[in-house]
Amino acid sequence: MKLRSLTFLSVLFLFSCTSSPELDEVPDSQEDEVEMNDADFIRRHIEGTLRIPATEEYDLKMYQENLNGDDIPDYIITVNRLQLALNEAIESGNIAKRAEIGYMGNYNYIFYMNGANRTMSSPIPVPSSPHAKLRVTFEKIRSEAYFDVMVDFRIRNSGWRRFFTILRDTPRQTFEMKCFDGLGTNQREAYSVEFNRGTYSLAKDIWVYKADLEEMSFDDPMGIYTADPTITPSTQLDRKWFFNDNELKYYTEK
Repeated sequence: MKLRSLTFLSVLFLFSCTSSPELDEVPDSQEDEVEMNDADFIRRHIEGTLRIPATEEYDLKMYQENLNGDDIPDYIITVNRLQLALNEAIESGNIAKRAEIGYMGNYNYIFYMNGANRTMSSPIPVPSSPHAKLRVTFEKIRSEAYFDVMVDFRIRNSGWRRFFTILRDTPRQTFEMKCFDGLGTNQREAYSVEFNRGTYSLAKDIWVYKADLEEMSFDDPMGIYTADPTITPSTQLDRKWFFNDNELKYYTEK
């Protein structure tokens, strides 16, 4: 029997900013039925697309937000296949080597589903350490009419963030940054971000500042993947990034 962790989340925060969508009131039973219908449809699509066998345990989470400006909530779905990563490490005969690099590979994915027509995107792999599940947050970057998506992931003792905007029902990556590195060591570095009025387009500029990373130690090597270290921003600007509308990507001045 397959074991699944299926979580429905409304994640609407970044740093100290919060927001909540206003939804039409419906009876609890009707709302639950709608959500479960979506969840069942999403699960079937993902299992078929990724060819997940009935014997595999995996983690699936659904995040809901308005991502295309039609005022109908859409979904970002994350999939974590840690069990597959461990099984493949055993089959390879190189468990120690795989463990040393954090079982890096295509074991974390994101999907997008248009809430209006239930169109689902192809899987987008996020190569990372599967011991750490993806974390999704939202921010209005390209427009005040809808949110863009930020996906946090881990590579060993470093943390990274990818930015996506939705274009024709597909998440399009616009930017990537290092959030921290050297966690658990004396060679630590960290960065924080600030969104400011766009210089060359309506999309907000991304200002990256140097920051301090909390000092931490780990008795359990796996603890490094679940740790949530404190990042303390500084006023030292590292770099400004500007959005290029033609290429839908962020660039910085040399």
